[in-house]
Amino acid sequence: MKTKSTVILILTLFVMMLAAGSTSAFISYLMGQEALKVVTQPEVKTDNKLRKKPLTGPYKGLELVDEKKVLVEVYNLTNAQENAESSKEQSQLPKSYNSVSHTIDEEQSDSNLPMKNSSQGVTLELVTAKTDGSSFLLDLNLKNEGSDTIRFLYSFIDVRDEQGRVISAIPEGLPGELPANGQNFRGSLKIPLALLDQSNNISLTLTDYPDQKLELKLTEIPVTR
Repeated sequence: MKTKSTVILILTLFVMMLAAGSTSAFISYLMGQEALKVVTQPEVKTDNKLRKKPLTGPYKGLELVDEKKVLVEVYNLTNAQENAESSKEQSQLPKSYNSVSHTIDEEQSDSNLPMKNSSQGVTLELVTAKTDGSSFLLDLNLKNEGSDTIRFLYSFIDVRDEQGRVISAIPEGLPGELPANGQNFRGSLKIPLALLDQSNNISLTLTDYPDQKLELKLTEIPVTR
């Protein structure tokens, strides 16, 4: 009988402990839920919108600039300013002076032209040398009255000014092979005026390829602007 009472007491205490624990857990849950109601979730959409929105004004990202485009724009701007200043100076001169000066310039520029040089039956002739836009244009004739076909590689053409500086020239229409038929072939060399800024005259030397036994040379070509 005493043992039975002890068991009942233990069971009663155990049930009371479970009830107290459950009640405490439930109360803690309710308190935590009430506390979480005060906490709000941070606004994420606004941050995403700001990230997606492109930056403007002084805060926008670095933009890379094409170096070639910048050089071309600077070159064109410089030429435009020089042409404007030249036109302004000429407009301030008397008309009679301008006409006389223009005539003298034409006579001086054309006095040495056309000029020729021949070697082994091959003739190189410079017909005209004139300004064409932002370039200095040399109109050339080539003729082969020899017995063999002559080949040229125009990347080897040597153009220099009176100070010995090498000048880059762009060939246009010149034949890579010159047949021995006496036919006249016409082409040109184009030189950017910016490369001739401090040059008064130029010379050019053309050799055959690959033998380089034939040499055609024209000297003291006046640079007109």
